[in-house]
Amino acid sequence: MLDFIKYTRFEFRKRKGFCVPKAPNVLTAREYSYRLQGNKLLFRAPTQYHFFRPESEQLTSSWTDNDLENLSIHDLKTYNDTWISRTIFLRKYALYGPWFTGEQASAIFSLTAVAPAIENPSINFLNPRAFETAISGLLTAEYGQTLSDDFSADYVAPMDWQPIKSLPVPAVRFLVQSEPWMQRVTYLCFPVSKNRILTFSFSHQQYAPGDFSKRDAAISPKPAQELIDNIINSVQLTPSPELEQELAEIRKTCPDLSVSENFPPLKWPATVDKTGLKIIEMGSEEKKRALAG
Repeated sequence: MLDFIKYTRFEFRKRKGFCVPKAPNVLTAREYSYRLQGNKLLFRAPTQYHFFRPESEQLTSSWTDNDLENLSIHDLKTYNDTWISRTIFLRKYALYGPWFTGEQASAIFSLTAVAPAIENPSINFLNPRAFETAISGLLTAEYGQTLSDDFSADYVAPMDWQPIKSLPVPAVRFLVQSEPWMQRVTYLCFPVSKNRILTFSFSHQQYAPGDFSKRDAAISPKPAQELIDNIINSVQLTPSPELEQELAEIRKTCPDLSVSENFPPLKWPATVDKTGLKIIEMGSEEKKRALAG
């Protein structure tokens, strides 16, 4: 049976029992190419058209050659606007259940360029240790001060830390998770210059009640995970001659550009200083202000 007949957006009956939804196919998807600060970025991502839905669910930047200088505080909300960003690519995918059970899950893929709002010329994100400092600061600025009523942190990150050694720059994949918000976000991050980082983020949600284990028991997370894995595995980066020279200089003192093999979750709740890089533990009064909004 053809998948476009078996898996459709139309919902004429309710799901019963365990469901394995259908995700878009990455392996036959279009390849996208961007030249960012002279570096060539390639990846595959499906385009899924949603009838009667806003066009904002699909964003493909019209520019394919950019120096990434014009970042702003608008695309990414961080503590005290300490990080600036620009969305390059966005897809919102619906995963349909079989036989007219409609949309059962969703996945959102966003490619964003980020940098601290206040640049520190002495820090080079092409160095693995500096890159890890940047990731710690970015995650803390975005998630570290979100609290529950008992003043505990709502989010845990990074989880499932995996160094990526197939790219010519320091790169890592990890998970951000929140039980209170029922949110799981997979990230792939790597620098494309000494002061610019690319983040591939993938959030996934199943339309079932309960905690993660109950949702996974009702609607299989495997199709969305395979969608995420295939997009990540398609990513390629060809450094510019300038970036090649910078990497060669770093290798003189740091021959292995890989990030640490292990990286434990950050100690939250916490915030960052004005640089967006230094993590600051929250006091009791700061926690109360954060909880009050």
